[in-house]
Amino acid sequence: MEGIPFGRNLSLMKKGEEVHKIYVRAPNWLGDVIMATPAFARIRAHWIQAEIVCGIKKGHRGIMSGSKSFDSYLDLPSAKGWRGLLAEAKLLRQGKFDLAFLFPNSPRTALAALMGGVPQRIGYLQGRRLLMTHGLMAKPPKRRDKKRWGPRREPFPMIDYWFGLCDLLEMPRVGTKPILRLSAQEESQGARRLEEAGVDLARAFVVLSPGAAFGPSKLWPSLHWARLAEQLADEFPNLQLVLTPGPGEEGMAEEVRSLTSARIFIVRDPVLSLQELKAVLARTALMVTTDSGPRHVAVAFDTPHVVLMGPTHPGYTNRNLEKATILRHELDCGPCHLKVCPLGHECMVDLKPGEVFEAAREILDEGKGRGRENGNGGKDP
Repeated sequence: MEGIPFGRNLSLMKKGEEVHKIYVRAPNWLGDVIMATPAFARIRAHWIQAEIVCGIKKGHRGIMSGSKSFDSYLDLPSAKGWRGLLAEAKLLRQGKFDLAFLFPNSPRTALAALMGGVPQRIGYLQGRRLLMTHGLMAKPPKRRDKKRWGPRREPFPMIDYWFGLCDLLEMPRVGTKPILRLSAQEESQGARRLEEAGVDLARAFVVLSPGAAFGPSKLWPSLHWARLAEQLADEFPNLQLVLTPGPGEEGMAEEVRSLTSARIFIVRDPVLSLQELKAVLARTALMVTTDSGPRHVAVAFDTPHVVLMGPTHPGYTNRNLEKATILRHELDCGPCHLKVCPLGHECMVDLKPGEVFEAAREILDEGKGRGRENGNGGKDP
């Protein structure tokens, strides 16, 4: 990541000296947390003797189970506005941190670290330079036009974007693949949840992941999911179809099942925990998903997956695509990065079930005779 470095005593920071307790503020979205895991590993390798605490949304904490990057976790306050800011600053002040490594780019995150008495604060500087002590001023985006909608900066793979900060401090290198771990207990629990839903573990299955916490603009129509399920069932009669809704997405999964003649198993009541989701995606033959957090779980476990991408720019996730098939249509109105489409949602509606089925069939045909290998999605140094 090219940019302009900034910071006092930068050489001292590069050596990793005089830093005993570090606060790492994780990104806000689940997919971003997963994509940040290689950078987490680099921080751990750089300050190997320090105590490192990860500030993370409580709902995302399960995805980091088994990680060697952190000594402990700090659940971020759920309150919004000034109340949440003051609560986070209070937690940081109680923690008596020497340094904060801030993955979110918001001024609020930097202000919480400043108010929390953290003397050294590292992160990208746009819009908050006066709140930071070290970091990188990324080059401004090169605008080719003046669209009303669009990304706020030039699209750049998030893994590389965060690696720019790690390179600035000369941290040890690691690979770009997300690092998630899966214990034997989690594997067993995931298998149990599948069996409870009626899935035969002796037979291959495909996971359909229709949700997206970002907003409705990322969703594929339920009727499209239903038609895709029918095509898969007709072509691969021995293949099981499994819906894995996230919190609040149970109704969506039931709607898909009600619209199709194909037999679909739904894992719910409760929905899968993130630990269980890791176990399920590590053993599935294929996942078809929106551009959401589960997509990145599939990357970590080398699970073949088809991504239905509409309003988001592929440039932000353009890494580790060896097992991915990205389906998207280029439209004049996108990528818009809006949570709700103000037009006709053509980017997702016009992505037809037949197109998705062909991509899925190609992957499944190539995978015939080869079972899914369970295992960890990489290792921390």
